Amino acid sequence: MRQHLITAGFFMEGLHDARPEKRLAPSYDQLIEIWDKGCIELVDAVVSYVPFTIKLCETAATACDGNYPGVFDYEVSSAFGKWFGEYIFAHGGDEPPKIEAQAWLVKEIGDFFTQGMTEEQAENVKTAIADSIPQAD
Repeated sequence: MRQHLITAGFFMEGLHDARPEKRLAPSYDQLIEIWDKGCIELVDAVVSYVPFTIKLCETAATACDGNYPGVFDYEVSSAFGKWFGEYIFAHGGDEPPKIEAQAWLVKEIGDFFTQGMTEEQAENVKTAIADSIPQAD
């Protein structure tokens, strides 16, 4: 449970870093305004991806014999929150479709764990990740 909460916290950290445009400063208040569905609803929307993220992270870590090439929540979880927020800015308040958000996580988790690997090693990790995705999602 602790890892779920940490990942959720880093999703939120990234959400606070979302920029309405590249040249503008991050603005969580603007994000809430364009979202226009309530703050709790925004938090709920982004943290709903925590279980999926943890499942993929654990699968990839197992495929890598427990070796992490960096700090997962700094490099993936926070980046996801920022991406999620910037998607909302870019799409007039709409959240990303679930399939698009999950695809982002699959790619970024795979890229995180396969840093410095050969193509063959990377393929094994990415296959393990793909095989762990529930079919209903």
